[in-house]
Amino acid sequence: MAPLPEHVLIRPLGSADIDQVVKLESHTFPSNERAGREKMRYRLHAAPELSSGMFVRVPTKKGRCSKRDCPRSQRSHSSDSASSTEKLIAFVIATKCATEYITDDALEIPEIDKEGYRKPTEVNCQRGHVETGNTIAVESICVDPEYQGMKLGTTILRDFVQRMSTQAVAGRVAILAREDMVPFYENLGFYDAGPSVVKFGGGGWHNLWISLEDSEVDD
Repeated sequence: MAPLPEHVLIRPLGSADIDQVVKLESHTFPSNERAGREKMRYRLHAAPELSSGMFVRVPTKKGRCSKRDCPRSQRSHSSDSASSTEKLIAFVIATKCATEYITDDALEIPEIDKEGYRKPTEVNCQRGHVETGNTIAVESICVDPEYQGMKLGTTILRDFVQRMSTQAVAGRVAILAREDMVPFYENLGFYDAGPSVVKFGGGGWHNLWISLEDSEVDD
């Protein structure tokens, strides 16, 4: 296993990180499994506290980002801006849902009325982030292909689950995974609840979950 890159930091993501989030997702997932800009923007706006981004500090001349490693909107920032020299290499993004496992509705954006409130229909109440939900629905886990083989996915997911457990924001974490990834999550303490009914990305997912009330991610 390769060592962790130098100058790594993990912090919650915000709206200012959207360009890097979308870029990294597009480099990692096939098109049918990407959330895309609109959904990512919604999730970061609705529940920024339910996200984690792993960054490396990119050395640049005169405190400016290189064109390759920084979003255009950040290149003019001076060296006293931490975000101007941060490159996103992994992330976990989630919302909360009212069900035990992730559903297709949980992966959608709710319909909003003219006043900016969620339309109170039965179906719409289950869409997107449900603040009163007891399940943290992890919709995206992503690692930059250039940094794979360093166990960054393990590191950021352990950190995420520990932070969610400490903050006591929900009782459990749920994840969707392809069958070949089930052992990875089981090794981290997640339980395989079997095939999911979710059709996003063509279906074929497994439901995995871990309790935040009486379990910890295994070392």
